[in-house]
Amino acid sequence: MRTTIRDIAEYCGVSEGTVDRAINNRFGISEKTKKRILDAAKELNYVPNYTGRSLATGSTKTIGILCFDLYNNFFPQLIDTIEARAKENGYFIYLILTHKDFGLEEEGLKYLVSRQVDGIILFPVGTGMDYVRFLKGTDIPVVTIYNRISSDFSFVGVNDRQAMKDAVDHIVSHNYKKIIYFTPDITTQEQMHLNTYTLRQRQNGYLDGIKFHNMEPVIIQGSSKERLEEAYTCLDESVKTACLCMCDSYALRILDFFKEKGVDVPGQVGLMGYDDIEPLRYISPRLTTIKYSVKKMGEIIFDTLFEVIKTQAKKKHMLEYEIVEGETIV
Repeated sequence: MRTTIRDIAEYCGVSEGTVDRAINNRFGISEKTKKRILDAAKELNYVPNYTGRSLATGSTKTIGILCFDLYNNFFPQLIDTIEARAKENGYFIYLILTHKDFGLEEEGLKYLVSRQVDGIILFPVGTGMDYVRFLKGTDIPVVTIYNRISSDFSFVGVNDRQAMKDAVDHIVSHNYKKIIYFTPDITTQEQMHLNTYTLRQRQNGYLDGIKFHNMEPVIIQGSSKERLEEAYTCLDESVKTACLCMCDSYALRILDFFKEKGVDVPGQVGLMGYDDIEPLRYISPRLTTIKYSVKKMGEIIFDTLFEVIKTQAKKKHMLEYEIVEGETIV
């Protein structure tokens, strides 16, 4: 049977109010009595009733995180940082994976609302005004990352469009005359009414760069074997060619594929990614990529949510990025 404050009060021969002051570190109690009560609480295996406490304080000291999945190494790194920052500030997290399924995202949000979390960090796949109204109707502070939904919610991210244009500029500066761009199947995702904000920003940045340098765009949506074979047929020994990828995970798939085909990277084709994920340090040749601090991003995400919880103010924070000179663009 669960130990209550009344049980501790009877055990120590004091009032319930005195026990409450000891457990919650309030004034009006001597250190000797406080120690006796806390020792008794430990002996009786007392666990605070946070639901009752949240009713009194209006805070559960919990936040929710809704994330696509954990396949991309970027996400575990980011969530680990957010969790550590939350813990430093006395918060615990609920982590829900949506697997890029809007139904699961909506279900997860309803679960978090029922748990009365103080705030939500959302990697959204949902989009549209109905979704905006639904989120605002929860009356819970929300910070969106990766994909934007609307200016009604705080956002932390990177200027992906400019970063990808800079990537094109970097590749062209090494005398590449053709750049093949790899991205997930944006068209299909949009037909399914999924949020493709970041995918579009990165692709538009590629197109901006291609247009600026008077080149012909070559876009391959997906990284299936058939799509990789399509890229292979696009290679032309007479034209110095590079592949630019929406993320490092795509770039690593392509690198493996070219190795199987006996295509030398960077000797026969250049390769560039985006994110600078942790496993890259173990890959040879070292991938040229775009880097931003995942640790700093995680800290900023929690700090932004924490501020929104306190002030209700809308915030927007764009992280700085840089190009990491690897060995795959020469």
